[in-house]
Amino acid sequence: MKRLLSLMGLLLLSGLAMAQEPGNAGNTLKEGLMYLGAGLAIGLAALGTGIGMGHAVRGTQEGVARNPTIGGRLQTIMFIGLAFIETLALYALLVAIILLFVK
Repeated sequence: MKRLLSLMGLLLLSGLAMAQEPGNAGNTLKEGLMYLGAGLAIGLAALGTGIGMGHAVRGTQEGVARNPTIGGRLQTIMFIGLAFIETLALYALLVAIILLFVK
């Protein structure tokens, strides 16, 4: 939850960092779409990875409930899978940052 709140704060404050001078109107539609795309990219990625992590943990818990003797191996495999799932969210964050700061 802390990560999500800090990411939302970062995305909200990035608009202030990229604010234009009053005399330079620029292309506000293009910038607005950049912010919208970045928000959608990280939002959908967080949603998808959250669902994926939930399914992974649920599957591991069901496996341990059925066969408690292999709980340690299942937990190790689950943590490796969670690391792969988390990298998808980091890639989406990278795409969002590129959308915000590359013109």
